[in-house]
Amino acid sequence: MAIIGFLGTAIFYTLRNDLSVSIVCMVNTTSTEKVSKSAMCPGENKTTETDTTNTINGHLQWSKRVQGSILSSFYLGYIGSQIPSGYLAGRFGGKIVIASGALIGAILTLLSPSAANINASLFIAVRILIGITQVLFFNYTYKIKLADEKIVYTHTIDELFNWLRQGGLLPSFHTIWSRWSPPLETSLLTGINYAGAQIGNVVVMPISGLLCKYGFAGGWPSIYYILGCVALLWLLIWLYYASDTPSTHKRISKVERSYINESLQAIISSNEEKKPPVPWLTIIRSKAVWGVWCGHFSADWGAYMMMTSLPLFMDDVLGFDITATGFIVALPYIAYFFCINIAGIIADNLRNRSILSTVATRRLAMIIALGSQAIFLVASGYCKCGQQVLVIIFLTIGIGISGVSYSGFLVNYLDIAPLYAGEIIAVGNTLSCLAGILCPLVAGWLTPSGSQKEWQTVFWVTAGVLLLGTLIFVILVEGEILPWAKIAPHQSKSKFNELLSKSDSTDKTNESTTNEKDSTLSENIKYPSS
Repeated sequence: MAIIGFLGTAIFYTLRNDLSVSIVCMVNTTSTEKVSKSAMCPGENKTTETDTTNTINGHLQWSKRVQGSILSSFYLGYIGSQIPSGYLAGRFGGKIVIASGALIGAILTLLSPSAANINASLFIAVRILIGITQVLFFNYTYKIKLADEKIVYTHTIDELFNWLRQGGLLPSFHTIWSRWSPPLETSLLTGINYAGAQIGNVVVMPISGLLCKYGFAGGWPSIYYILGCVALLWLLIWLYYASDTPSTHKRISKVERSYINESLQAIISSNEEKKPPVPWLTIIRSKAVWGVWCGHFSADWGAYMMMTSLPLFMDDVLGFDITATGFIVALPYIAYFFCINIAGIIADNLRNRSILSTVATRRLAMIIALGSQAIFLVASGYCKCGQQVLVIIFLTIGIGISGVSYSGFLVNYLDIAPLYAGEIIAVGNTLSCLAGILCPLVAGWLTPSGSQKEWQTVFWVTAGVLLLGTLIFVILVEGEILPWAKIAPHQSKSKFNELLSKSDSTDKTNESTTNEKDSTLSENIKYPSS
């Protein structure tokens, strides 16, 4: 299940980000107001007029503003369908919702070249629908574990990362893992599953660049045809092997089924009856919550701006061949992947060894991540002709180090309000989706001719958002659970009694069996002291 989930996550990240590189070879740059094939070195072109550049110069006459609208369209569907998709996941279960998103998304991807050839508006509509299917594919569930006289939230840093990036409160895959993953194996299994997100980002860039130049059906259409077919192939594997629960799976042994079910006896699904009502008014009034929302938005602004615009910058300013662009754009996201994981280890050590407090750790992470990203982005815009390698180094460091921010704002959701983290991060994620919509539009408006000076303005705007968000976060951040987010002792005891009552009622005709269950629960969950 973990391997299948890994492949699915990787594939659907490629469907999301395939446009970032492919749009470079879809558009006829000679029909736009573009000043040069290499704005950094105006007297130089990537190739001669008769060289292979002509073979990958698309026929679609889209201005930079239209390109910005197309790049942002995915997030219009993404942001507008999170609540309906949450209902569907709860109603029909993880397997069918994931399968539906995969099927519709794959078909729409296969239709993308035809839509683009008809007109930009139809292509935008298709991208919006693909955004909707990705929310179906990545939806939510929420779980808590009763142990050690308190509610312990079982989210790992890997889970939190994907919680943020995928659209719903937690991925639909998480609905399945809440019923499949033994508690001691949750980090490993979900980590494998969700590692596909970064792998998909890294893989799609060079593949798109190669297919632009060497693919069939005119080059760039082959990107969509191949990825759509791969998604359909994965869907067949998913339908054959996947199941919502171990009890309904036909291809696992009885021993494995019993092991999983017994290991999950202390895990219960959270719902509105098992926790207090969400204090929305208090949340909206909380300075600490607004601090983490601002940090969240600014970090995602930088991420979305680079994800959607970096290939265009390399084409406009650096004048790289599309194949080279695909491979080079992947480098920052390899660094990004390692920075996320290394920063998490370092942040935990700083806190566990009492070197820094929680609030100081969160502040330091954000300053290092977004402050450094702002500096390196601006610096990359001012490199001179012949310094293309330096630009790549700056961008790789700047984008890579931004991954440290996940040890700042992301885990701070659980620092300040673990009981309501799902609801609060849902709002934060919705706000961050606005960045996904706005970034391509802003880049398109600011770079009508693709000059280096215009891209310098884009980087300055991005740096301003990064620094402002960091400043607000540093001022407002808290490192402890806020008073209104603490669970009262009697509530924890009530949850225990409810779970214990369910255990008694399942087998009350067999007293000895019931006593064994009560004993097992008592060893793991004790009454909170009054």
